[in-house]
Amino acid sequence: MHPKSTPGSDDVGGEERSQFLYRLSHPLGEHVVESAKSLPTPAAQIVFDLSHHPARIHAVEELRGKSGFLKLERLVVESYEREEYLLFSGFDDAGASLDQETMEKLFGCSGRVGGDTAIQAAEQQRLNAEAERHAKATVSRSLEQNSVHFNQAREKLEKWADDMVLAAEKALQDTKEQIKALRRQARQAVTLQEQHQIQEKIKKLEHTQRRQRQEIFKAEDDIVVKRDTLIESLERRLAQRTETETLFTIEWVVA
Repeated sequence: MHPKSTPGSDDVGGEERSQFLYRLSHPLGEHVVESAKSLPTPAAQIVFDLSHHPARIHAVEELRGKSGFLKLERLVVESYEREEYLLFSGFDDAGASLDQETMEKLFGCSGRVGGDTAIQAAEQQRLNAEAERHAKATVSRSLEQNSVHFNQAREKLEKWADDMVLAAEKALQDTKEQIKALRRQARQAVTLQEQHQIQEKIKKLEHTQRRQRQEIFKAEDDIVVKRDTLIESLERRLAQRTETETLFTIEWVVA
């Protein structure tokens, strides 16, 4: 996606500026994200201003005139796949907890640094406790989702295995029935020529029968291999490793 330039107003004065929108996978987008991640983020007070927001955000409007604390953590879950989550934890000065969506929308508003802040031990302890609870709940949901995927894969494998074996066994049974019918014909054959033709057919069908038995064994071997692969993927999911990183902790004020 090429950068798109759109006119806008500068925060100070009426000068126009250009805004460039990039996908996160765009080289410049990746550079901006990586640069931002490497910046130091000491505890600070952030004042969020709703007065210039283009649209009303009901959840954030309810915080106008209030303040509190929040922290943002990055949770990485390593199992069958790598999963990353950004988890907010926070509360206001009255002690009411904020939900993830409200805190996400809060950061959609303009803000400014109000200065450094000192987060007391009790406040930090509560933030840590809520962050730990959110992380555990997220990991639990991840396990549940992995369990759903595993069960779907297991059911798909079982259906495929049943279809494979049933198809092979049916083909073998059909061949057996044909051989039985030809043997009955052989007992009733009058001439040697007729007997010879029937025996040739039986010989070919017996060869087919041996091949079909081998195909059943091969199908069963394939099923075992696929089932082992599925079990290995389950073991990788069970051997889950998690990692958390605090990105920042702030005192927030909504003006």
